[in-house]
Amino acid sequence: MQWVHNASPEVLAKSQYPSILGVVLGLTGLMVFTVALRGYVRVAMVKAVGKDDWVILFSAICSVIYSGLCIGQSRWGLGLDIAFRPKENLNNYSVINFAGRPFYMAGITGFKVALCLSYLRILNKSNKTYRKFVWVILITCVLSHLGGTLVLIFQCKPVKKSWLPKTPGSCLRNDVTFYVLAAITIIFDCIIFILPIPLLYSLQINIRRKIALMAVFLLGLFTTICSIMRMVQIITIAKTGNSTMLVLWGTIEMNVGISLTCIPTLAPLFTYFKEKTSYYTHGASRERTNGSANAMQVLKSARDRASTERWRDRDNNSDTSSQKEILPTDQRGGAKEKKGGIMATVTVDIKVEDTEGPRNGELRREERWT
Repeated sequence: MQWVHNASPEVLAKSQYPSILGVVLGLTGLMVFTVALRGYVRVAMVKAVGKDDWVILFSAICSVIYSGLCIGQSRWGLGLDIAFRPKENLNNYSVINFAGRPFYMAGITGFKVALCLSYLRILNKSNKTYRKFVWVILITCVLSHLGGTLVLIFQCKPVKKSWLPKTPGSCLRNDVTFYVLAAITIIFDCIIFILPIPLLYSLQINIRRKIALMAVFLLGLFTTICSIMRMVQIITIAKTGNSTMLVLWGTIEMNVGISLTCIPTLAPLFTYFKEKTSYYTHGASRERTNGSANAMQVLKSARDRASTERWRDRDNNSDTSSQKEILPTDQRGGAKEKKGGIMATVTVDIKVEDTEGPRNGELRREERWT
Protein backbone atom coordinates (compact mmCIF):
# COMPACT_ATOMS: atom_id res chain seq x y z
CA MET A 1 0.00 0.00 0.00
CA GLN A 2 1.45 3.35 -1.04
CA TRP A 3 1.77 6.06 1.58
CA VAL A 4 0.19 9.04 -0.20
CA HIS A 5 -3.41 8.42 -1.20
CA ASN A 6 -4.31 8.78 -4.90
CA ALA A 7 -0.68 9.54 -5.85
CA SER A 8 1.13 8.07 -8.84
CA PRO A 9 4.58 6.50 -8.35
CA GLU A 10 6.15 9.61 -9.87
CA VAL A 11 4.34 11.92 -7.43
CA LEU A 12 5.07 9.58 -4.52
CA ALA A 13 8.77 9.81 -5.31
CA LYS A 14 8.61 13.60 -4.89
CA SER A 15 6.94 13.44 -1.47
CA GLN A 16 8.92 14.37 1.64
CA TYR A 17 6.89 12.06 3.86
CA PRO A 18 9.98 10.01 4.98
CA SER A 19 11.48 13.19 6.48
CA ILE A 20 8.16 14.03 8.13
CA LEU A 21 7.91 10.57 9.72
CA GLY A 22 11.52 10.61 10.91
CA VAL A 23 11.41 14.04 12.54
CA VAL A 24 7.93 13.74 14.03
CA LEU A 25 8.33 10.23 15.45
CA GLY A 26 11.87 10.83 16.72
CA LEU A 27 11.24 14.10 18.53
CA THR A 28 7.83 13.12 19.84
CA GLY A 29 9.26 9.90 21.27
CA LEU A 30 12.07 11.85 22.96
CA MET A 31 9.57 14.32 24.39
CA VAL A 32 7.33 11.56 25.79
CA PHE A 33 10.35 9.88 27.40
CA THR A 34 11.45 13.15 29.03
CA VAL A 35 7.96 13.89 30.36
CA ALA A 36 7.73 10.33 31.73
CA LEU A 37 11.02 10.83 33.60
CA ARG A 38 9.71 14.10 35.00
CA GLY A 39 6.59 12.32 36.21
CA TYR A 40 8.67 9.61 37.90
CA VAL A 41 10.83 12.18 39.70
CA ARG A 42 7.89 14.27 40.88
CA VAL A 43 5.71 11.32 41.95
CA ALA A 44 8.16 8.67 43.18
CA MET A 45 11.22 10.63 44.32
CA VAL A 46 10.14 14.12 45.34
CA LYS A 47 6.56 13.04 46.12
CA ALA A 48 5.26 16.50 45.28
CA VAL A 49 3.23 17.06 42.11
CA GLY A 50 2.63 20.71 41.26
CA LYS A 51 0.43 22.66 38.87
CA ASP A 52 3.32 22.99 36.44
CA ASP A 53 3.53 19.19 36.19
CA TRP A 54 -0.12 18.90 35.20
CA VAL A 55 0.24 21.71 32.65
CA ILE A 56 3.28 20.08 31.05
CA LEU A 57 1.34 16.80 30.85
CA PHE A 58 -1.48 18.62 29.06
CA SER A 59 1.06 20.20 26.71
CA ALA A 60 2.62 16.79 25.99
CA ILE A 61 -0.78 15.30 25.14
CA CYS A 62 -1.45 18.16 22.72
CA SER A 63 1.96 17.57 21.13
CA VAL A 64 1.28 13.86 20.64
CA ILE A 65 -2.09 14.61 19.03
CA TYR A 66 -0.58 17.27 16.77
CA SER A 67 2.22 14.91 15.74
CA GLY A 68 -0.32 12.21 14.91
CA LEU A 69 -2.26 14.68 12.78
CA CYS A 70 0.94 15.67 10.95
CA ILE A 71 1.61 12.03 10.09
CA GLY A 72 -1.98 11.61 8.94
CA GLN A 73 -1.75 14.78 6.87
CA SER A 74 1.33 13.43 5.09
CA ARG A 75 -0.88 10.66 3.70
CA TRP A 76 -3.11 13.26 2.05
CA GLY A 77 -0.43 15.45 0.51
CA LEU A 78 1.75 17.08 3.17
CA GLY A 79 5.27 16.87 1.78
CA LEU A 80 4.26 17.78 -1.77
CA ASP A 81 4.10 21.08 -3.62
CA ILE A 82 0.50 22.09 -4.21
CA ALA A 83 0.96 21.48 -7.95
CA PHE A 84 1.65 17.76 -7.33
CA ARG A 85 -0.91 17.24 -4.58
CA PRO A 86 -3.79 15.01 -5.78
CA LYS A 87 -6.94 17.08 -6.13
CA GLU A 88 -9.01 14.27 -4.60
CA ASN A 89 -7.12 14.79 -1.35
CA LEU A 90 -7.89 18.50 -0.93
CA ASN A 91 -10.79 18.27 1.55
CA ASN A 92 -9.22 15.56 3.74
CA TYR A 93 -5.92 17.46 3.76
CA SER A 94 -7.70 20.68 4.78
CA VAL A 95 -9.72 18.99 7.56
CA ILE A 96 -6.59 17.58 9.22
CA ASN A 97 -4.75 20.87 8.77
CA PHE A 98 -7.58 22.75 10.48
CA ALA A 99 -7.85 20.19 13.30
CA GLY A 100 -4.15 20.55 14.15
CA ARG A 101 -4.21 24.32 14.69
CA PRO A 102 -5.67 24.46 18.23
CA PHE A 103 -3.47 21.56 19.40
CA TYR A 104 -0.36 23.31 18.13
CA MET A 105 -1.26 26.57 19.88
CA ALA A 106 -2.20 24.75 23.11
CA GLY A 107 1.05 22.78 23.05
CA ILE A 108 3.39 25.75 22.69
CA THR A 109 1.37 27.75 25.22
CA GLY A 110 1.47 24.89 27.72
CA PHE A 111 5.23 24.64 28.17
CA LYS A 112 5.51 28.42 28.55
CA VAL A 113 2.84 28.41 31.27
CA ALA A 114 4.53 25.45 32.97
CA LEU A 115 7.80 27.36 33.11
CA CYS A 116 6.12 30.39 34.68
CA LEU A 117 4.43 28.18 37.29
CA SER A 118 7.80 26.58 38.04
CA TYR A 119 9.29 30.02 38.70
CA LEU A 120 6.44 30.84 41.07
CA ARG A 121 6.93 27.54 42.91
CA ILE A 122 10.65 28.24 43.34
CA LEU A 123 9.96 31.73 44.68
CA ASN A 124 7.43 30.32 47.19
CA LYS A 125 5.84 33.63 48.26
CA SER A 126 9.16 35.48 48.41
CA ASN A 127 10.12 38.49 46.30
CA LYS A 128 6.58 39.78 45.71
CA THR A 129 7.62 42.16 42.95
CA TYR A 130 9.21 39.39 40.90
CA ARG A 131 6.18 37.13 41.47
CA LYS A 132 3.83 39.84 40.22
CA PHE A 133 5.95 40.26 37.10
CA VAL A 134 5.84 36.50 36.44
CA TRP A 135 2.07 36.50 36.84
CA VAL A 136 1.74 39.37 34.36
CA ILE A 137 3.86 37.49 31.81
CA LEU A 138 1.90 34.27 32.37
CA ILE A 139 -1.53 35.87 31.93
CA THR A 140 -0.43 37.93 28.93
CA CYS A 141 1.07 34.84 27.30
CA VAL A 142 -2.13 32.82 27.76
CA LEU A 143 -4.38 35.60 26.47
CA SER A 144 -2.24 36.35 23.41
CA HIS A 145 -1.96 32.68 22.42
CA LEU A 146 -5.66 32.17 23.05
CA GLY A 147 -6.34 35.10 20.75
CA GLY A 148 -4.06 33.56 18.12
CA THR A 149 -5.95 30.27 18.38
CA LEU A 150 -9.29 31.99 17.84
CA VAL A 151 -7.88 33.78 14.79
CA LEU A 152 -6.75 30.47 13.29
CA ILE A 153 -10.14 28.87 13.96
CA PHE A 154 -12.27 31.77 12.68
CA GLN A 155 -9.90 32.81 9.92
CA CYS A 156 -12.49 32.19 7.23
CA LYS A 157 -16.06 33.33 6.77
CA PRO A 158 -17.94 31.03 6.78
CA VAL A 159 -15.75 28.97 9.14
CA LYS A 160 -16.22 25.75 7.16
CA LYS A 161 -14.28 27.28 4.28
CA SER A 162 -11.15 26.47 6.34
CA TRP A 163 -11.70 22.72 5.77
CA LEU A 164 -13.82 22.98 2.61
CA PRO A 165 -11.71 25.39 0.53
CA LYS A 166 -14.14 25.47 -2.42
CA THR A 167 -16.92 26.89 -0.24
CA PRO A 168 -17.82 30.46 -1.32
CA GLY A 169 -16.52 33.05 1.13
CA SER A 170 -13.33 34.81 2.19
CA CYS A 171 -10.39 34.21 4.54
CA LEU A 172 -7.68 36.28 6.16
CA ARG A 173 -4.36 36.15 4.35
CA ASN A 174 -2.28 33.25 5.67
CA ASP A 175 1.01 35.11 5.44
CA VAL A 176 -0.19 38.03 7.59
CA THR A 177 -1.76 35.69 10.16
CA PHE A 178 1.35 33.52 10.44
CA TYR A 179 3.70 36.50 10.69
CA VAL A 180 1.73 38.00 13.59
CA LEU A 181 1.49 34.69 15.46
CA ALA A 182 5.19 33.96 14.92
CA ALA A 183 6.13 37.40 16.26
CA ILE A 184 4.03 36.83 19.41
CA THR A 185 5.63 33.42 19.96
CA ILE A 186 9.16 34.77 19.52
CA ILE A 187 8.59 37.60 22.01
CA PHE A 188 7.26 35.31 24.74
CA ASP A 189 9.93 32.66 24.11
CA CYS A 190 12.65 35.23 24.72
CA ILE A 191 11.00 36.71 27.82
CA ILE A 192 10.08 33.43 29.51
CA PHE A 193 13.37 31.62 28.97
CA ILE A 194 15.44 34.64 30.09
CA LEU A 195 13.08 35.41 33.00
CA PRO A 196 14.68 32.95 35.51
CA ILE A 197 18.27 34.14 35.01
CA PRO A 198 18.12 36.84 37.75
CA LEU A 199 16.29 34.38 40.01
CA LEU A 200 18.92 31.67 39.55
CA TYR A 201 21.71 34.19 40.08
CA SER A 202 20.34 35.04 43.53
CA LEU A 203 19.75 31.44 44.66
CA GLN A 204 22.15 30.03 47.27
CA ILE A 205 23.23 26.92 45.34
CA ASN A 206 26.48 25.48 44.06
CA ILE A 207 27.98 27.71 41.36
CA ARG A 208 28.39 24.81 38.93
CA ARG A 209 24.75 23.83 39.32
CA LYS A 210 23.71 27.46 38.97
CA ILE A 211 25.61 27.81 35.68
CA ALA A 212 24.18 24.51 34.41
CA LEU A 213 20.61 25.62 35.10
CA MET A 214 21.21 28.96 33.40
CA ALA A 215 22.61 27.13 30.37
CA VAL A 216 19.52 24.90 30.18
CA PHE A 217 17.17 27.89 30.17
CA LEU A 218 19.27 29.69 27.59
CA LEU A 219 19.06 26.58 25.41
CA GLY A 220 15.33 27.20 25.48
CA LEU A 221 15.97 30.09 23.14
CA PHE A 222 16.34 27.38 20.49
CA THR A 223 12.55 27.43 20.33
CA THR A 224 12.87 31.05 19.24
CA ILE A 225 15.04 29.91 16.34
CA CYS A 226 12.31 27.42 15.43
CA SER A 227 9.74 30.22 15.38
CA ILE A 228 12.01 32.30 13.16
CA MET A 229 12.45 29.36 10.78
CA ARG A 230 8.67 28.94 10.66
CA MET A 231 8.39 32.60 9.74
CA VAL A 232 10.90 32.12 6.92
CA GLN A 233 8.86 29.21 5.56
CA ILE A 234 5.90 31.51 4.96
CA ILE A 235 7.75 32.78 1.90
CA THR A 236 8.14 29.22 0.61
CA ILE A 237 4.44 28.52 1.11
CA ALA A 238 3.55 31.63 -0.86
CA LYS A 239 5.66 30.37 -3.79
CA THR A 240 4.99 26.62 -3.88
CA GLY A 241 2.14 25.96 -1.46
CA ASN A 242 4.31 23.34 0.28
CA SER A 243 3.92 23.74 4.04
CA THR A 244 6.13 20.76 4.95
CA MET A 245 8.91 22.70 6.66
CA LEU A 246 6.41 25.00 8.37
CA VAL A 247 4.81 21.95 10.00
CA LEU A 248 8.16 20.32 10.82
CA TRP A 249 9.58 23.42 12.49
CA GLY A 250 6.37 23.69 14.50
CA THR A 251 6.78 20.08 15.64
CA ILE A 252 10.42 20.69 16.55
CA GLU A 253 9.55 23.87 18.45
CA MET A 254 6.85 22.21 20.53
CA ASN A 255 8.67 18.95 21.36
CA VAL A 256 12.01 20.61 22.12
CA GLY A 257 10.31 23.28 24.23
CA ILE A 258 8.50 20.66 26.34
CA SER A 259 11.67 18.56 26.73
CA LEU A 260 13.82 21.52 27.81
CA THR A 261 11.15 22.57 30.28
CA CYS A 262 11.41 19.13 31.93
CA ILE A 263 15.21 18.95 32.21
CA PRO A 264 15.63 21.14 35.36
CA THR A 265 13.14 18.94 37.22
CA LEU A 266 15.29 15.84 36.56
CA ALA A 267 18.10 17.03 38.86
CA PRO A 268 17.22 14.52 41.65
CA LEU A 269 17.42 11.66 39.15
CA PHE A 270 20.84 12.79 37.91
CA THR A 271 22.03 13.10 41.52
CA TYR A 272 20.78 9.59 42.34
CA PHE A 273 22.63 7.95 39.45
CA LYS A 274 25.75 10.01 40.11
CA GLU A 275 25.91 8.91 43.75
CA LYS A 276 25.13 5.30 42.86
CA THR A 277 27.86 5.22 40.19
CA SER A 278 30.31 6.91 42.56
CA TYR A 279 29.61 4.32 45.25
CA TYR A 280 30.21 1.31 43.02
CA THR A 281 33.33 2.93 41.54
CA HIS A 282 35.01 4.14 44.73
CA GLY A 283 32.96 2.97 47.71
CA ALA A 284 34.07 -0.66 47.99
CA SER A 285 37.78 0.02 47.52
CA ARG A 286 37.62 2.94 49.96
CA GLU A 287 35.99 0.79 52.65
CA ARG A 288 38.52 -2.01 52.17
CA THR A 289 41.33 0.53 52.50
CA ASN A 290 39.78 1.98 55.65
CA GLY A 291 39.36 -1.52 57.08
CA SER A 292 43.01 -2.37 56.48
CA ALA A 293 44.11 0.92 58.01
CA ASN A 294 41.97 0.25 61.08
CA ALA A 295 43.46 -3.24 61.43
CA MET A 296 46.99 -1.85 61.29
CA GLN A 297 46.07 0.73 63.90
CA VAL A 298 44.73 -1.99 66.22
CA LEU A 299 47.91 -4.05 65.77
CA LYS A 300 50.13 -1.01 66.43
CA SER A 301 48.16 -0.13 69.58
CA ALA A 302 48.50 -3.69 70.88
CA ARG A 303 52.25 -3.68 70.31
CA ASP A 304 52.57 -0.34 72.08
CA ARG A 305 50.65 -1.65 75.08
CA ALA A 306 52.83 -4.79 75.26
CA SER A 307 56.03 -2.72 75.06
CA THR A 308 54.77 -0.40 77.79
CA GLU A 309 54.02 -3.33 80.08
CA ARG A 310 57.50 -4.83 79.62
CA TRP A 311 59.22 -1.53 80.39
CA ARG A 312 57.03 -1.02 83.47
CA ASP A 313 57.82 -4.49 84.79
CA ARG A 314 61.54 -3.95 84.18
CA ASP A 315 61.48 -0.63 86.04
CA ASN A 316 59.62 -2.16 88.98
CA ASN A 317 62.29 -4.87 89.40
CA SER A 318 65.40 -2.82 88.65
CA ASP A 319 66.39 -2.67 92.39
CA THR A 320 66.37 -6.46 92.89
CA SER A 321 69.87 -7.70 92.09
CA SER A 322 68.94 -11.36 92.35
CA GLN A 323 66.47 -11.13 89.42
CA LYS A 324 68.06 -9.75 86.26
CA GLU A 325 65.76 -11.34 83.72
CA ILE A 326 62.03 -11.58 83.76
CA LEU A 327 62.05 -14.47 81.33
CA PRO A 328 65.45 -16.22 81.55
CA THR A 329 66.28 -18.46 78.63
CA ASP A 330 68.03 -21.75 78.49
CA GLN A 331 70.98 -22.53 76.30
CA ARG A 332 68.79 -23.39 73.34
CA GLY A 333 67.22 -19.95 73.38
CA GLY A 334 63.81 -21.14 74.61
CA ALA A 335 62.03 -19.64 77.55
CA LYS A 336 62.69 -21.47 80.78
CA GLU A 337 60.20 -21.55 83.55
CA LYS A 338 61.58 -20.11 86.74
CA LYS A 339 59.91 -19.93 90.06
CA GLY A 340 59.10 -16.38 90.92
CA GLY A 341 59.38 -15.23 87.27
CA ILE A 342 56.75 -13.23 85.44
CA MET A 343 55.05 -14.52 82.25
CA ALA A 344 53.33 -11.78 80.16
CA THR A 345 50.82 -12.90 77.52
CA VAL A 346 49.28 -10.47 75.00
CA THR A 347 46.36 -11.58 72.84
CA VAL A 348 45.52 -9.44 69.79
CA ASP A 349 42.21 -9.98 68.00
CA ILE A 350 42.01 -8.31 64.58
CA LYS A 351 38.69 -8.21 62.74
CA VAL A 352 38.23 -6.48 59.39
CA GLU A 353 34.68 -5.93 58.26
CA ASP A 354 33.93 -5.11 54.61
CA THR A 355 30.73 -3.18 54.55
CA GLU A 356 28.53 -4.46 51.78
CA GLY A 357 27.10 -2.11 49.24
CA PRO A 358 23.43 -1.34 48.77
CA ARG A 359 21.26 -4.44 48.60
CA ASN A 360 17.85 -4.81 46.99
CA GLY A 361 18.13 -1.37 45.38
CA GLU A 362 18.31 0.48 48.71
CA LEU A 363 20.86 3.17 49.45
CA ARG A 364 22.33 4.00 52.83
CA ARG A 365 20.51 6.85 54.51
CA GLU A 366 23.25 9.35 53.82
CA GLU A 367 23.27 8.39 50.12
CA ARG A 368 19.52 8.56 49.63
CA TRP A 369 18.20 11.63 47.85
CA THR A 370 15.82 13.60 49.98
